[in-house]
Amino acid sequence: MKFDACADDKRPRQTSHEKNRMSDLEITHPQIYAYLEKILTEETPLLREMGAYGRAQNFPIIGAQVGRLFYFLARALQASQILELGSGFGYSAMWFALAVGAGGKVIMTEGKQANVDRARDYFTRAGLLDRVEFNVGDALTRAETYPGPFDIIFCDIDKHSYPQALALARAKLRVGGILIFDNMLWHGRILTENDADTRAVLETTRALFDANEFFTTLVPLHDGQALALRVK
Repeated sequence: MKFDACADDKRPRQTSHEKNRMSDLEITHPQIYAYLEKILTEETPLLREMGAYGRAQNFPIIGAQVGRLFYFLARALQASQILELGSGFGYSAMWFALAVGAGGKVIMTEGKQANVDRARDYFTRAGLLDRVEFNVGDALTRAETYPGPFDIIFCDIDKHSYPQALALARAKLRVGGILIFDNMLWHGRILTENDADTRAVLETTRALFDANEFFTTLVPLHDGQALALRVK
């Protein structure tokens, strides 16, 4: 299914004021968002603690709305092997680890040792240390050492590296597996901005919708989740 809605030459020019306003665009109406936050909550005390830490530190976690979606997808797929490109302090990985069950594995990649140390503490306290594997360093470089195939690959690294992440995922995701990219609405910047990160988000979106080996949809939860099912 071809994608052309975001072609740069089709986007109207905006004034500086309009650009700033659109960069702060609310993806979901605030009242609807508040409603979703009330009913789509973290399931365990430890997840609630992790969520509270992320919000207090202004750390870009996926939040409970998306976390519940990830848990749903992993359970529905009966996923046992998951690769995360960009794991932070383990918030999204915790949702996946709860979903994969005994014997499952979530491969985590994170650039900062302090975040990995915090994640290790959370998983130790959760009794799920055997379900995760920690990697410190560049996510794409570390992921190259794993042959796969994976049931789910989740990408939340620097946006300018999204096209390279897609190339890596093509080699490591099984047929029937799901590839997920976070921030694919990019706070509304996809409508007006032309910086390297925004261009990479748009390039990755086009590539996913144009690829005949994926069936892709875009879910407007949080900051937009691209879900691509590998069909061939």
